[in-house]
Amino acid sequence: MPIPNDALELEIRSISGEPTLAKAYLILKGAWEQGERDRELALHLMFIAWYGIVEPEHITGFPGDAETKTDLNTTLREVHRALELESQIHDDPEILYAFGLMAKMFWFVLSEPKFWEKISIEYRERYRELKPSGLDASIFADRGAYGAYYSSQVSIPNGREKVSGVLCRK
Repeated sequence: MPIPNDALELEIRSISGEPTLAKAYLILKGAWEQGERDRELALHLMFIAWYGIVEPEHITGFPGDAETKTDLNTTLREVHRALELESQIHDDPEILYAFGLMAKMFWFVLSEPKFWEKISIEYRERYRELKPSGLDASIFADRGAYGAYYSSQVSIPNGREKVSGVLCRK
């Protein structure tokens, strides 16, 4: 099952600056809690949970309180655990890239920072083994805020990545 259209529409609206990701999160998390474990749903849920942790509420729509951050961190870890248990991570360059990059950029603000720091290193190494030339940005087309974010990251030339608006060597 692809992600619900109403969640995708909210993600698309967020790209234009509307703080709608919290609403999209509720839809996706509801599907997750009902047992939906679709790869696409997992990627979007991971992204929105992470983005809700690291970005301010006027961008995401999430309240900035500790309870919300705890919920988002719990969801992030649950999604990772589910993908890991289903063996979907280690041979999937996109999942490795998405989790590896988000962990590399902000491992220190996530709960369990040492775990995420380790993941950032391991997943980025494995991703480069599988895709030495990197991912093609076109795989992220028409995939909401998740796709827009990661498309911009893989589009940076010569093996660089953008971290908080600054180009850095990998």
